[in-house]
Amino acid sequence: MVVETIQKNIRQFPTQLILVIIGALLFLPFLNQVHLFDLDEINFAESAREMLLTHNFRMVQINFQPFYEKPPLFIWLQALSMTYFGVNEFAARLPNAICGIVTLLVVFNVGRYVFKSQLGVLWAMMFCCSILPHIYFKSGIIDPIFNLFIFLGVFFLFKLSVQNDFENFKIQKRNRRWNLVLSALFIGLATLTKGPVAILLSVLTASTYFFVNRGKLKIELSEMILWWVIVAAVVILWLSFAIHANGLKFVDEFITYQIRSFASNNNGSWFFYHPFLLLIGVFPASALIYDAFKRNANDDTTQVYFKRWMIYLLCVVLIVFSVLKTKIVHYSSLCYFPITFLAAYYLNYLFDGKMKWTWRQTVPLLTLGVLITVAFTGGIFLIQRPDVFVNYVKDDFVKEILKAKVYWSNYDIRFGIAYLVCLIVSILLMQTKHVKWGAYILIICSALFISTVITLVVPRVEKYSQAALIEFLESKADESCRIETEGFKSYAHYFYAKKPCSAFADTAKPLYVITKCTNVEVAKPHHSKLVELYRKNGWVFFKGEN
Repeated sequence: MVVETIQKNIRQFPTQLILVIIGALLFLPFLNQVHLFDLDEINFAESAREMLLTHNFRMVQINFQPFYEKPPLFIWLQALSMTYFGVNEFAARLPNAICGIVTLLVVFNVGRYVFKSQLGVLWAMMFCCSILPHIYFKSGIIDPIFNLFIFLGVFFLFKLSVQNDFENFKIQKRNRRWNLVLSALFIGLATLTKGPVAILLSVLTASTYFFVNRGKLKIELSEMILWWVIVAAVVILWLSFAIHANGLKFVDEFITYQIRSFASNNNGSWFFYHPFLLLIGVFPASALIYDAFKRNANDDTTQVYFKRWMIYLLCVVLIVFSVLKTKIVHYSSLCYFPITFLAAYYLNYLFDGKMKWTWRQTVPLLTLGVLITVAFTGGIFLIQRPDVFVNYVKDDFVKEILKAKVYWSNYDIRFGIAYLVCLIVSILLMQTKHVKWGAYILIICSALFISTVITLVVPRVEKYSQAALIEFLESKADESCRIETEGFKSYAHYFYAKKPCSAFADTAKPLYVITKCTNVEVAKPHHSKLVELYRKNGWVFFKGEN
């Protein structure tokens, strides 16, 4: 048995090596092409920088004060990366790029384990060519690693739910124990990455499976208890370090924040925000999943159960974050796993001739594709002509940032047009039964289109949003001074001005104040003797008189 497993892994090595190369080519280049974005990317990178400066790895800090909102695992990874590659954008985003490569290998091996290698490859490719999953692996936010840990925790719960009755009892018992331990360990690590929502989502998914399938989740009470003990042990191990550093106040503040984040209403409350976001953001995978929900006589029992787990995971995440009042893009990012799986599942059977290409794939693929390319080309066309729409903009700050000098060309539109042409060609090929060629064109062109947008468009967008702010901060990085923001929340002045540990206590240093053009009258009363230095792209920079 062991020999067969080794031989099977050796046969799959070339495929996995190719996936590593593809992931490296897509996710590693240009990580430092744009500055980190406020708030989240800079928040986490700054916390990692402060860890290195203070040598306090027991808990997360921001502005050298305890930061109770996030556990430390992702910050540890960033700090480790910065130790070797320096405090910069590349190091801050590298953990997620590596996570992207690991994710491709994970979904390939899970797909191969439950179905076959073809589905595993298609699943990995769906991650590469779908918009938000691809972009997130080139970011410096927590969610890619958080989601991978939860997925692995749920996967090993799935393995517990499908018991091989023909397996030797001792081997079966050993495998169950390993699956239980690995599931709990990964959920514990997910909790150390972002918080107890990892436990909530995994438990709700398992509970949904249990109730919908009439108690067929084959986990004994003793195993459930052991699962909770392992998860708790991982979390308590971290908490013991945090409590040692800051006392029990940390636990109280951490729990208070978790409750508040679930109840807050700062980002709108449209119930269908996340379904709509996923429909657009996980394109083209989201356009291919309709027939995957149907019962399929070609699936064996294990495959049926795995598909159910993925569907339940998708539904749980959607319902939980749709019910919550807080609406943030990455909250539903765990759905990328089940959505890309369902797309790969459909393509797998389409390749084998056991499913058909119908209007149920053509219509959403073409409709969403046209919508995305029109938004891309129309956005480029309009941004070059702000006079056309600036009078409809009510925010004076937005009006000012639109005055930024950014080079755009009508030739940039050709990327959107080329992608739409490739999309139409792929649909025509799949309709004429050249399904593999059509799918390959769709995957390759989608991945290249996303890479093009990241490389060409995102740096230009940054010039509107935060380039003037960060330019000023970087100019003060070597100056012994204090920098404050007024009227807006930001972590950029900590990271890009390289704030030292003692800066907050030294009031003798020169003071700079940054605000938006819409907040100037609010900022002045809070600071006496301010002298305006200059304004740029909606940002206003002051210096305090001595």
